[in-house]
Amino acid sequence: MLTKNNTLFLLLVITFCFTACEEETFDPVLRLGQAAAITSPAASATFVIEEGTEDAELTTFSWTAADFGVTTEIIYSLEVDLAGASFSTPAALIPTTTVTSASITNGALNNFLIGRGIAGGTAQDVEFRVKAVVGREADGNVLISSPVSVSVTPFESEVSYPAIYVPGAHQGWDPASAPKIYSLESDGTYEGFVYFPDAGNAFKFTEGPNWDINYGDTGADGTLDVNGDDLLAGDPGFYLLRADLNGLTYSSQKTEWGIIGDATPTGWDSDTDMTYDASTNALSITLNLTIGVVKFRANDGWDINLGDTGTDGIMDFDGDDIPVAEAGNYTVTLQLDQAGFGYSLIKN
Repeated sequence: MLTKNNTLFLLLVITFCFTACEEETFDPVLRLGQAAAITSPAASATFVIEEGTEDAELTTFSWTAADFGVTTEIIYSLEVDLAGASFSTPAALIPTTTVTSASITNGALNNFLIGRGIAGGTAQDVEFRVKAVVGREADGNVLISSPVSVSVTPFESEVSYPAIYVPGAHQGWDPASAPKIYSLESDGTYEGFVYFPDAGNAFKFTEGPNWDINYGDTGADGTLDVNGDDLLAGDPGFYLLRADLNGLTYSSQKTEWGIIGDATPTGWDSDTDMTYDASTNALSITLNLTIGVVKFRANDGWDINLGDTGTDGIMDFDGDDIPVAEAGNYTVTLQLDQAGFGYSLIKN
């Protein structure tokens, strides 16, 4: 015979059992298991790249699937660096992919080697690895394969820098005709300048001249998302855009440019502002210069400034002063819509 206390106790036990049963469902748990493993090409394979074959396929890389403990979409990237560099500045020669193979062209690898200072006709050992990511790399869900080393002999050529496209309202949302920003180190980080003519200009990044792989920012948190919401510029003007496709981060900063230096009318005390010309997509100014040096800087400050280290006609962030050897009236032009940027000082 149940007493009142026994009845209450039994009800509590039954209630607890039902509650426990209802809560005993769990979402799949992501865990870092086995990294991918490159199965081809074989270690110590040898490749010689001939001039005129830039568009031909060098080889197809294949790898085993990475294991994260759950069935989910895995994003793979194929990275390369010089042997012995410990992948301190890896380059990604192909777009990210969700499959376990990818082909690279002769031109992509040749550009990488020439850009890293390897002379044409010189055999160089390079290492490849596969990075597998679930979600955002910043969250730590990353597995990296052991490297495979191969020997590659490039041919001497001009470097064609990797680029991504910046389509948007400023040019009719057409990736094929969109301006580009470039990776001068072939390391998956891109930077460059794009002119946005209207306030609140919407834009995106694409890996190719199409919408196959595109990046926006869902949530406006400064993190790039595949197929994410449109990115937005502020006031009209020339924007310095930076995009890191490894860490999926980006930044945009409006810039207004001037020339400064002891060769300018105001010396090092202040800039002389330059004017944007939409017909040439360049900034220019005509002014008197004395013998001395000049630099270009943005927003009346030194955070963003350009010089010419090596006096090779290519702009460098925080680069060396640009010499002016002869006094006179000059037309000065700054071209920011190309790889390495560019400038000219032409005496009138």
